Amino acid sequence: MLSQVTAWPHISTGDLLRQHIAAGTPEGQASLGILRGGYAPDVVVNDLVAQRMALPDCQNGMILDGYPRTLEQAVQFLPVLRGHGIEPLLVRLQLDYTEVKVRLQGRRFCSSCGAIFNVVRLPPRTPGLCDECGESLAERVDDQADFVGKRLDHYATLTEPVAQYLSAQAIRSWEFSGLETPAAILNKLIKQLQEHSLVEPRTSIAQ
Repeated sequence: MLSQVTAWPHISTGDLLRQHIAAGTPEGQASLGILRGGYAPDVVVNDLVAQRMALPDCQNGMILDGYPRTLEQAVQFLPVLRGHGIEPLLVRLQLDYTEVKVRLQGRRFCSSCGAIFNVVRLPPRTPGLCDECGESLAERVDDQADFVGKRLDHYATLTEPVAQYLSAQAIRSWEFSGLETPAAILNKLIKQLQEHSLVEPRTSIAQ
């Protein structure tokens, strides 16, 4: 939704890695651990993000989703960003672990158009089918119950320190409650972006 409003490309490192895994590339082979709830090697993720950022559609900004996910990634990432003349903005969606588990285990995605649903919080109009294109929905392997606990442990030990590191680097950081609807969060985020002259003002943002 934010990408649609701003025209900034949405770059999900998880999606990039899964594409390489499906294609059987060396980067994908090195990242098979993400299918078991683990993390991909930092050097692989850093290279993929750097390659993606070098494309023309990133010249005016981008949305990095799930990156940097480790302290090593963050340390390598900041010089790359600043080499492009970009000052980052960290957006954190705060959510307790109980709700995180409900959302992960209930998440379904469309492999055709990429739309995301949740069987508990945001169900599709027709069970099992995408509202956008009508194709079948699937569950990510790493969203299954056996892997969710491991993913939360990894977050606490590997990802939480990233925010502390970025704060120490005087990176701008905004926090929003993840309990609100996507549209409500988007409107609040866009309002702040407008107030800081990071996007052009718009009459209508999201319904």
